[in-house]
Amino acid sequence: MLPSDLVAQLQGKCILVTGDTYIDREIYGDVLRLAPEAPVPVVRVKSRRFIPGGAANVAKNVAMLGGRALLHGSFGKDEGAQQILEELLSAGVRVPLTLDLAVPLLPERCRVFAANQQLLQLLRHPKRESAENSLPSLFSFLSGQSEKVSAVVVYDQGYGFVTRQLLEELDTIVRRERVQLIIDAHPAHVVWYGQASLLTFNAEESLEAAKRMGLRTDSVEKAGVYLSEKLDSGILVTQGGEGMSLFPRRQTPSRILANRVPIADRAGAGDSVTAVLALGLAAGAELRQAAELANKAAGIVVTKPGIAYVRPEELVNLFHEEISQLLRESAEVKQRLIREQLPAIESVVRAIIRTYRESKTVYAFGNGGSAADANHFITELVGRFMVERKALPAVSFSSNEILMTSIANDYGYENTFARQVEAFVKPGDLVAAFSTSGKSKNVLKALELARSRGATTVGFTGGAASDLPGLCDVCIRVPSQVTPRIQESHVVVVHIICELLEKELALPEPKFV
Repeated sequence: MLPSDLVAQLQGKCILVTGDTYIDREIYGDVLRLAPEAPVPVVRVKSRRFIPGGAANVAKNVAMLGGRALLHGSFGKDEGAQQILEELLSAGVRVPLTLDLAVPLLPERCRVFAANQQLLQLLRHPKRESAENSLPSLFSFLSGQSEKVSAVVVYDQGYGFVTRQLLEELDTIVRRERVQLIIDAHPAHVVWYGQASLLTFNAEESLEAAKRMGLRTDSVEKAGVYLSEKLDSGILVTQGGEGMSLFPRRQTPSRILANRVPIADRAGAGDSVTAVLALGLAAGAELRQAAELANKAAGIVVTKPGIAYVRPEELVNLFHEEISQLLRESAEVKQRLIREQLPAIESVVRAIIRTYRESKTVYAFGNGGSAADANHFITELVGRFMVERKALPAVSFSSNEILMTSIANDYGYENTFARQVEAFVKPGDLVAAFSTSGKSKNVLKALELARSRGATTVGFTGGAASDLPGLCDVCIRVPSQVTPRIQESHVVVVHIICELLEKELALPEPKFV
């Protein structure tokens, strides 16, 4: 199923969410000064907002993504609880008609921001009795709903709402309706859960849960496999900037890498993950595909300040933010090239001009992607770049696969370029070596031989290269250690060199016989 098709399938799916509800309070202001009595900032409050937390935030995420959310949760009668209740109702989340107004306080997390930077976080966990008798039963709640539930989410933070009785009730509903069960799990209750479609933990929680089930380990991978086997359930472990580890029931584990995006705020990303997982599984997606979509949703949410939500159209445009980030990274490397490598680029241009004015030849080589860059460079010299002009003598040592494999077979791969240097390179020629790492033995050996034969040696490499620059008369070092950024920068530099060469040499147009 294509991601766009899956996102379309999320619409209208009915998800029952139950578990611990709490309040997220965000306070925004400006730092005026440090307090005179202590080295702490004084914040002038400009605005504040109450946001549904826990099970309530998962339900709102479901509604924001186009699903139908039923929230079986507890509310209080204080200002914050009533505000989040109103927000949920306005978003289309359905709650029990008979609300628990006897609960005086909900757990609360308060975060203070200035200039979009979080300064302080306060947690309030009031002691309260179990909420199992404070709401209509799940059976009563569902009997009043016209829609069939497609998946059930349990959000368990250990605040008292999730009990054995609630889980037994849920187990009956899940078996009767044959729907997916997703549990945002608490390690202390792991022995209660039984079989579920999926249990989610963060890395620390997965280790604690495994310990409570009988395995002491510091490895998330071992904990995930163990929990999946013991609980006979799928396990998803979120690991922040490292992405996710997925342990499907009776299948091979896999990793899902985090999106490379600028992080504004990680709060709320886990709730978006849970909502997308539930909707995705309800829509019939495979676990891996639902997890990948949830990972993309988290990557969108963390780019937004404060607790934020992902919209369906953002999920359809899955790669927009990643593309933007990659383009920004690429542009930053090019800016550093301007600041750090202008003298080297100019020296290479001058060296090639001198080579051709002395009627000598340019040779180039490299391995893999660098071979492609070397071939591209030679192609622009022999052919043309922007204007009609005389062909320039240039040869790539990477383009003849028969010769390359013959040399590798007879003399070893480290001699693939050195043997060709021995055969063709003469004093005064220019040899250009492309290597992102600057560590390839066949490249280094060829450069060393070319230099000993009186050739001008030029290097195109990355910021981590150590040995290659010392073998070059001039070396262009892209200020990055990321191979794609290095290789694309090499192409840009090649284009600049070719454009300047054509202008400087002012060669006449070719006359074909």
